[in-house]
Amino acid sequence: MSTSSRVIRAMRCGTLFGILLIAAVAPAQPPAKSDQEILQPVMACRVRRGESKSAYQLLGTVTPSRTTTIGYSLPGRLKTLHAKRGDRLAAGDTVADLQTDVIQIEIAAARAELRLVEHQLAELQAGSRDEDIAEAEARMEAAGAIARRSASQLSRMSKLVQSKAASVEELDVATAEADSSRQLLQAATIAHARLVSGPRVEQVAQAQARVDLQREQVRLLEDRLKKHALIAPFDGYVTAEYTEAGAWITAGDPVVDLIELDTVRVEVAVPAAQVVFLRPGQTIHVEFDARPGELLLGQLERIVPAADTRSRTFPVLVRIKNRIDDGIPMLMSGMVVRMDLPIGPEAEQTFVPTDAIVLDGVRQSVFVVDVGRASSAAGQSSAAGQSQAAVVRKVPVKLGVAQGDWIAITGEVDADAIVVTRGNERLAAGQSVEVTVGDG
Repeated sequence: MSTSSRVIRAMRCGTLFGILLIAAVAPAQPPAKSDQEILQPVMACRVRRGESKSAYQLLGTVTPSRTTTIGYSLPGRLKTLHAKRGDRLAAGDTVADLQTDVIQIEIAAARAELRLVEHQLAELQAGSRDEDIAEAEARMEAAGAIARRSASQLSRMSKLVQSKAASVEELDVATAEADSSRQLLQAATIAHARLVSGPRVEQVAQAQARVDLQREQVRLLEDRLKKHALIAPFDGYVTAEYTEAGAWITAGDPVVDLIELDTVRVEVAVPAAQVVFLRPGQTIHVEFDARPGELLLGQLERIVPAADTRSRTFPVLVRIKNRIDDGIPMLMSGMVVRMDLPIGPEAEQTFVPTDAIVLDGVRQSVFVVDVGRASSAAGQSSAAGQSQAAVVRKVPVKLGVAQGDWIAITGEVDADAIVVTRGNERLAAGQSVEVTVGDG
């Protein structure tokens, strides 16, 4: 081994020995402290226990909140049928159109007549033109000149007759000419005065009446034109078609049937022994087999006080806000649902706010708060009434009768349990949270 190789090897060994020596004598550094766990804030409340009528389950039939047959109020030939069976329409959408060629011509003629009478009225309101007044004044002055000349001739002729220089016949002619000239002067004076005064108030009123009459005629035709387009009166679905494009429609003929399903009515037949416990305005829990994970709440709208003579049951109507997904209603007309009516025996039940119910497709559940299981990393609990750390657990429940914003449940939920009411959409079982307990 050469001398240079020995030197390099000695330097490497010395460097390694120095590094090991520093590592041995240097104090150990504590590991970096991780950030404190961030807890998701939630709102919660205690469950309620109380005596209440238990659920009595009955089947009900879904019916539309409104049903109508749309037709034309005037005759015509159908040009286009826009709505087809199964289509969803919004209020104001065009259902069908009639041909409008004839009505358009009638409207054009009526508007032209309106312009004519409006100009006639404007002419009367403007009064006489200065040129017309000047012309009448000139005619009056000309008639006056002729009358003065005729009067002068009559005077001379009278003197000539007295002097026997003219005959009586010539005097008669002069007298007639003088009388005629005076009448012409009087007529010219009246015509001039009429032009200066302008049209009479009655003439202007008559012209105004003709204008008003023609305007109403135009409005009548325009309203008739609007009725050539059939408009949907509310949001709904077309369930039947009665005609096609090209068909002749007479007044009153049906075109389509339309039903409203944004809100629906559920009709259920309730026996007389139980119907006495129901009151309008009560909140009713509805179950739908095709959507077992849905929370459907309706409001008892009215009780029909007339029993079916065969079954001795009374129709009860419950209104439910429907859900529309991509234009398809969840509850359709004719579907059968189950209703939990509060008409069963009295029983002690557990109630939670409807906001506490978590829907996960096929079942309902609640998140129960376990304050004592809070992890040490979550910090110390706060004073009563303020936020504190806790752990939640998910408990499946079955729903019962509803009371306003609260609903009865059955499941592994203690009588003094605390359930999450806000912020439960993104929770997972066993998750640590920062909970604030309220009144629900």
